[in-house]
Amino acid sequence: MKAVLISLPPKADGENKMKKDKDFLVQYGPNPSCFEVHEKWQVGCDKTDCRNYINFEGDLNCAIVCARKFPNGLSLREVAERMGVSFPRISQIEHAGFGKLKSAGVFKEE
Repeated sequence: MKAVLISLPPKADGENKMKKDKDFLVQYGPNPSCFEVHEKWQVGCDKTDCRNYINFEGDLNCAIVCARKFPNGLSLREVAERMGVSFPRISQIEHAGFGKLKSAGVFKEE
């Protein structure tokens, strides 16, 4: 006995699904990265050994998802909340980073 595959025309719901899949391919390409899949399906990452992992479910546990969600950046308080440290500590790190950039000559005064 041979198996025969029959292709049925898609129903109205199927047409919408096909359109969404096509939109997904246009947005993410044929081989999406893990964070793109997490964004599409709204599922948090469980790879705690990933360098982009943050323990914050609101951003699907991914720093890249967070950066893509907030293109204008986060406030220092929002960063402190995501990193699990105090606001003054984040401020100290910011000031130290700006100090290093200034001493490296990134901010040249004319």
